[in-house]
Amino acid sequence: MDPFRHLRSGLRRAALPLFAAAVTGLVSLPSLRNGFVNVDDPEFLIRPFRDLGAASIRGVFSGFYFSNYAPLSLLSLSFDFALWGLNPFGYHLTNLLLHAANAALFALLCLEFLSLAGASENDKPAAAAAALFFSLHPLRVQSVAWVAERRDVLCGFFFLLTLLFWMSSFRPGRLKGARGRTAAIAAFFFALLSKAAVIPLPFVLILLDIWPLRRLPASPRRWGASSWALWKEKLPFLALSAMFAALAVAAQSRGGAVAGAAAFQRLNQIGLSFVFYLGKLLWPARLAFYEWHWPPIRTAVFLGAAATAALLAAAVRSRRLRAPLLGALAYQTLMLAPVLGFVTIGHELVADRYSYLSGLGWALLFGAGLRELARRRRPAAALLACALLTALAVTTRAQIAVWRDSVSLWKQTARVDPDSLAARPNLAGALIQSGRTGEAILYLEEHVRLNPGDAGVRSALEELISRTGTTERDHAGFHEQLGLEFLAQGEPGKAAWHFERALRYDPDSARLREELERARRGAP
Repeated sequence: MDPFRHLRSGLRRAALPLFAAAVTGLVSLPSLRNGFVNVDDPEFLIRPFRDLGAASIRGVFSGFYFSNYAPLSLLSLSFDFALWGLNPFGYHLTNLLLHAANAALFALLCLEFLSLAGASENDKPAAAAAALFFSLHPLRVQSVAWVAERRDVLCGFFFLLTLLFWMSSFRPGRLKGARGRTAAIAAFFFALLSKAAVIPLPFVLILLDIWPLRRLPASPRRWGASSWALWKEKLPFLALSAMFAALAVAAQSRGGAVAGAAAFQRLNQIGLSFVFYLGKLLWPARLAFYEWHWPPIRTAVFLGAAATAALLAAAVRSRRLRAPLLGALAYQTLMLAPVLGFVTIGHELVADRYSYLSGLGWALLFGAGLRELARRRRPAAALLACALLTALAVTTRAQIAVWRDSVSLWKQTARVDPDSLAARPNLAGALIQSGRTGEAILYLEEHVRLNPGDAGVRSALEELISRTGTTERDHAGFHEQLGLEFLAQGEPGKAAWHFERALRYDPDSARLREELERARRGAP
């Protein structure tokens, strides 16, 4: 008898999740050099109950904070504070480890799904590619590099465990049957304590019963009384979802939720969401904080309908792709339901972080498509996977750098969304904290120019100018510095505007005129 047989078998089983976790961790490693940002991190981390005493833990579980009920996520930040104090490295390390663990869990889940669709020698490479498509996609960066969004990675960990336990209950093993379902219920409870975004999970389980488990027919008209046993096993999940949905509504109401917007606005946001998440999935460029007002209804709804129609047309034309395409579309719709605008908080109609769980279906579809291609052209499938995943990794690294600090984050937001009401004031606040008051004044001036009705920012600008005693020559230097920055970034139009402003304050400067000419020529 071979004494190492079990060891080798265990290593073979562990190779797939370990590979996915290791690659994810390596690509995300630069986030460990990032600091905190002035969005939510200071408020989450400088709170009166950040220790691990009984009173603090009781406060975390009995109250609503920042319009959310997510006590387990807050508790995890308390653990980080106990270990690291206010050193951002430790908080980012926890986020990175959770995200890497999620990549490992998703790789195992993809392997389970692909095996159900028909075992193949390409299952493991396809599952690895699907997991990396999920974990290396730039849309994940907001959830991983933003400390205050610990909720996404922690909730994702327990959500994926829930699905793995649920799937394991249908095959032989220690978690078969009731044990697997009980473990899934426990994991779901912890996921809900981390973030309410997983409330739709009972309906996701019904979707899995249709495909790939095939426990339910695709048409609801054929379900009948014989399906009662399947509904009964979902009741504990539905009860937990209902309880946490009530808590979420109560938390958001206390936070100033705006409910009951016009029906056309809701339809508009649904269309906008499909455009945003499908578009950014395929072309993840210009990612930042988004603060969108309601655009014209025809634009968002028509574009959203066109994107959805293309997927539906592909599903109708191909019987092989019908189930996975419709499944991925239905899964995204279910998981986005809580953020489609039925209750609105803040100004973000869409956000990168909302895709952390809702994008899992498209990653699985990517892996399934690669497996199909590998059956006929394995070298082409391998080349495609390597090229695409490398491109995603490079883009993700660049996006992690955007989250390095508050200045880089809000500069990117101002570039991507010039109409943002939050970008320039937040950028100015970050610049003032770093001792760059002159630059802060310029961004506040630009904000007031674009939003003349913002009396609060106008008053803050006047007070800042009065307190610092800046001169016209100072203003010229500030504008020149920004102009040179925009030239270096390849944006000569914005550079020229700042050089023109600088010349208003220092009209005799020959150097400024030369720089303005360079910008107008578009020269580097």
